[in-house]
Amino acid sequence: MTWTIRPARQTEAAAVAALGARLFREAYGPTHPEPTLSSYLAEAFGLERVRRILADPDATWLVVESAPDEYVGYAHLRVAAPDAPTTVLARALPVTRPLEIVRFYIDGRHHGHGLAAALMKACEAEARRRGADVLWLQAWQEAGRALRFYEKACVERIGTPIFPFGELEDHDFVLARPVTATIP
Repeated sequence: MTWTIRPARQTEAAAVAALGARLFREAYGPTHPEPTLSSYLAEAFGLERVRRILADPDATWLVVESAPDEYVGYAHLRVAAPDAPTTVLARALPVTRPLEIVRFYIDGRHHGHGLAAALMKACEAEARRRGADVLWLQAWQEAGRALRFYEKACVERIGTPIFPFGELEDHDFVLARPVTATIP
C-alpha cells in the first residue's frame, strides 16, 4: 500500500470535515450515544469551523491519501498547551513551545499497515518545522488500541483530564513526548 501525507488545503475543507466526522464516528460511535454524537460531530467538524482551522497559522491538518482525494487518515495539530480546567497534570509540561495533536485518526480498514507510524513521523516533522519542543495529546483511557500505539511512539502519561461529551464525562490521559525523541 502506498500513501501520501501532506497538509490539507483550504479548498479541501468540505472533504476534510467529512473525513474527520466519519473517522470520529467510526472510533466512538459504538460507545458514545446519539443524539449527542451527531450534535458533537456537527459542532466539531462543521464546515466553517474546519475552514477556520485550515486558515489558522497556528494549526496544521495533515491528511493521509491512498490516492488523490482518497483520504484514509489525518492529524490535526495546533500550537497550544494543556489549558482545560478539568485537566490535572502530574507534572508540568517541561517545555517552552508545545504542539498539540488535537486529533489523530486512521481509517479502521487501514490499521496495521504502518500509516499511523508514518503519520506520527509527519507530526514530528511538523513540530520540528514549527520549532516545538514537545508533542502532546489527550487520549481516552478506554481506547486500548490507540494507547498501545502511543506507547510505541514513546509518549509518557503526565495527566488525567476529563473530556465532557454531552451527559458523559470521558476520562482521558494527557500524553507527551519530547520532539527530539526518536519515533520507532
